[in-house]
Amino acid sequence: MVCEFITGGGLSAEALPESLAKEGILMRDALLRDLAELNRFDIITMHDVRLVPPIQAKQSIAVEAGKFKACFTEVLSQVDMVWLIAPESEGTLLELSEQCYEAEKLENGPVFLGSGFDAMLTGTSKTLCFEALQAANIHTLPVHAGEDLIQPSYYDALCKLNIPKWVAKPEDGAGCDGIRIFDSLEDLKAWIAQDERYLDYLAQPYQAGEAASFSMLCRNGKAWLLSCNQQHIVNDGSQFKLNGVTINGMSVYWQKFETIARKVARMLPDALGYIGVDLIVDTVNNKIYVLEINPRLTTSYVALHDALNYNPAKLILDCVLNDKFDMPSFSKGSLLQNQVEVKL
Repeated sequence: MVCEFITGGGLSAEALPESLAKEGILMRDALLRDLAELNRFDIITMHDVRLVPPIQAKQSIAVEAGKFKACFTEVLSQVDMVWLIAPESEGTLLELSEQCYEAEKLENGPVFLGSGFDAMLTGTSKTLCFEALQAANIHTLPVHAGEDLIQPSYYDALCKLNIPKWVAKPEDGAGCDGIRIFDSLEDLKAWIAQDERYLDYLAQPYQAGEAASFSMLCRNGKAWLLSCNQQHIVNDGSQFKLNGVTINGMSVYWQKFETIARKVARMLPDALGYIGVDLIVDTVNNKIYVLEINPRLTTSYVALHDALNYNPAKLILDCVLNDKFDMPSFSKGSLLQNQVEVKL
């Protein structure tokens, strides 16, 4: 089973955002295409009844309003393997992953093609991710809990830092979703205090630089870097929007990203398969900050086949299913020249 949450009916009971659906379709169809090319599997998937079913799967089940959980549970009981793509927001990725862990324990239960619980939990919580990165001596940006921010003494201490711009993020948000930019700590505090947002949001200093990401494989604390990507993020003054990604658009940082990838893999020994990492490259001060770790397929996967000139689904499956996985001998020199753009 391939389940991409957005297109698979996860939002069937509410309005379907066009941008999320588009991104989900791109990832789903790229994965289905790569799996179909292997000619090893009967692929079953699910689709929101409002969307056209994908042609690459042998079977796609239409999910009507409010029927996602029942459908997911039923299909999960019928398959040998499950590949999940879901957002971190509202605990979705973690909740569905936990369901897959439980199913895998059953006799003849499906193999879950994803990371272990610790990596999933760390990747779906910005606070836990910050704490883990800090403990691993990986450069990251400070995180301030919304509940702390509205405390007068804590707020006064932050004011003394004289940080000109701030960002508010949902604790379990995915990508740019829900992120807000503020020109002062005072404005941020006023916004986060409304409607009890402080319960779900955290604050970080705004860091200027080039938005980047890398894709890697992980297994048993080891990492294999796949691509170094430039993210095309637009800042309209109050919010961010991802307009696309250039795979290997940041390949000049390959060696530095590879070092970070190895540190992240050691930090999360149960991370397994494909992991995406978001970063900010501060070119002025020559520093790289890790922002997020995504224990799931990311938008960069869409063009990874063309960038690698190799089937990435095969790589990921080999990594997850083979305890003695070894990366094929790609020529890094030729890989670095393969830049492929994904437009959203």
